[in-house]
Amino acid sequence: MKQPCPENSGDAYSQLAPFVREYVYEKKWEALKGIQEAAVRAILHGKGQVLIASGTASGKTEAAFFPVLSLLAENPPASVGVLYIGPLKALINDQFERLGPLFDRGGIPVLRWHGDIPGEHKKKFLGKPGGVLQITPESLEALLLRHPGKLMPLFRDLRFVIIDEVHAFMGSDRGAQILCQIGRIEEATGVRLRRIGLSATLGDYGEALRWLALGTGGETTLVREEGRKQRVRLRLDYFNREDPREGEAYYRELYGQCRGKRCIIFTNSRLEAEETIARLRDLARQYHEDDVFYVHHGSISAALREEAEGELREREGPVVIAATATLELGIDIGSLDRVIQIGPPPGVSGLVQRLGRSGRRTGRAEIYFTCPEEPRDGPEGILRAIPWALLKTIAVIELYLKEKWIEDAPDKPLPYSLLCHQTLSFLRSRGESAPRDLARRVLSLPPFGGIPPEDYRELLRRLIALDYLEKTEGGGLIIGLEGEKIVNHYSFYSVFPDEEAYRVTAGGKELGTIHFIPPEGANLVLGGRYWQVRGFDLRGREILVSPGEEGGERVWRGSRGETHSRIVERMRGILAEGEGYPYLSERARLRLAEGRAQAEKLKLTEDYFVPLAPGVFFFIPWLGSRAMRALAALFRHREIRKRLGIRSCSREKEPVFRIGSGLPVPEFRNRLAGIFDRGIPGIPPDALSEGIPLTDKYDYLLPPALLGKQYAANMLDMGELIARFG
Repeated sequence: MKQPCPENSGDAYSQLAPFVREYVYEKKWEALKGIQEAAVRAILHGKGQVLIASGTASGKTEAAFFPVLSLLAENPPASVGVLYIGPLKALINDQFERLGPLFDRGGIPVLRWHGDIPGEHKKKFLGKPGGVLQITPESLEALLLRHPGKLMPLFRDLRFVIIDEVHAFMGSDRGAQILCQIGRIEEATGVRLRRIGLSATLGDYGEALRWLALGTGGETTLVREEGRKQRVRLRLDYFNREDPREGEAYYRELYGQCRGKRCIIFTNSRLEAEETIARLRDLARQYHEDDVFYVHHGSISAALREEAEGELREREGPVVIAATATLELGIDIGSLDRVIQIGPPPGVSGLVQRLGRSGRRTGRAEIYFTCPEEPRDGPEGILRAIPWALLKTIAVIELYLKEKWIEDAPDKPLPYSLLCHQTLSFLRSRGESAPRDLARRVLSLPPFGGIPPEDYRELLRRLIALDYLEKTEGGGLIIGLEGEKIVNHYSFYSVFPDEEAYRVTAGGKELGTIHFIPPEGANLVLGGRYWQVRGFDLRGREILVSPGEEGGERVWRGSRGETHSRIVERMRGILAEGEGYPYLSERARLRLAEGRAQAEKLKLTEDYFVPLAPGVFFFIPWLGSRAMRALAALFRHREIRKRLGIRSCSREKEPVFRIGSGLPVPEFRNRLAGIFDRGIPGIPPDALSEGIPLTDKYDYLLPPALLGKQYAANMLDMGELIARFG
């Protein structure tokens, strides 16, 4: 039988397995895409790791699977041959459905393995493993933990691991967890895997290649294709929701923007998504129109999420989904008419991901931004006229459209929280281990290369003291009673903190909720009053507080995620310049003008200091999140506080401190400059022993010294601070 061949196919096509070529032919593709041809050559003829980077809907998944499946067909594996790791169950389901015909044609078994897959399917696969295993990091952790005796038959002939949406994993404990899992599989089976990473949103390809190859010592290959030039139509609107009339107009305008269209409305919180859909449904009832509105976020059931995805993918006519980042990633949800963003995007990379959901078919993306006013609270009113959310949104848009800049993933060189998790996981799966052997095996995992052995010994002593580990009579280590309680619960499989709220209570009375664990002794503002943190009931998700004093130093959490210094600098530039932006609505243009007038009056872009009253002033250094945290840590240092006369210091906004000092502003400025002129070797230890929020899942298990080291290494940027003021 003559092999089908597209007319414009090249040499790469002829090297693919016959069933892959037949699949391409039946799809009526005229040729392989450029990214696919390059990937075929890199995977078939290379030996190291491969990063495939190209735009959304450019065929990256096929670029990886076409050559990998061809190799498997040529030399069938005696176990699972390919491990595909995706960040979301929905993405795995989408890839399973989309590539199912390709796997069927090649007779290659494939199994989705996550919480929604029936146990009998998994049991059958464990009895006869082969082909491709599609899995999330959490389900892979559960597999390693619950079936340690199955690792050899499952993975003894494993050859490839494909990591989808690499940008979603880099710089996070979840990504480091994947690298640990790969290392544990290799250590248990003796295999050496080739890693293939897929991504559409990367700022620094070199950093992504370094991350992908961490711990391998092998060569890396970048297969890159610039995405087709995307035309973008956008509009940025502004509303003051504190005004009842304007608040009503806000929802009616939002309804009009998605009326009769297929849209995703991205929000920065689950509460915002729920509230938005509830209000849009109310308006649909008022207009006697169909309810086409759905919600999609991590707190709703898998069935409801899949229903929303199915409606957008399969239903003809208008469908509107309000979602958090759960719909950022590349699951197939069909063609969209418009993307809507409420509030500032989390960053430029987030904007790129969300833009990529629109215009897939036409090459013309359409996005409507709306910036509802953040609450104008606080004792001073002089900064109320500065539209911080509007400034950040404009900054993100300008950096992407005009400068084509995307921020890199943050680095976490000292992941002590993850080290706790992997230590418990290793002992749970392997049983008793001598401390020296445990240290050798765990510290050899790629993410822990920078952790000193003495730090690990200190961590083990802490876990033993807290009864999370237990020392046997023979000197070995096993899981302790407290450790058993957490490793035997399904929540242990994930390493990112739960996003459930913590109740804040005083004397048994609930005051409200927060979404982080503040340090003990810190001050919170809740319900318009100051409260001091006295203790925790972590199992009961409760923060215990008592009345605090106004003016005391407050812990500031801000919005989730990081704001890069370049975004903050661009915000400052927008205030300073007189440039107009054609995508602004009249309301947004007037609000920006109001902010610029106030900034000029206060000299915000010329001076870092804004006096409020004798001994009280705003300090606005226009730094990114990490440098702001470093500066806050310096302001906690006893000697520096004394030199600067600091009585109180709190964060009001991302780039704003409110400082109470016994010094007048000119003297404060001179002394601060003097501190930097003499050179700061690092964050002083006493500034890292208190006031640190617990941001990673197992931070509460860390000794104070290691918590401080982790915070300094992973969350602070002293270099940017010194570059600004040194």
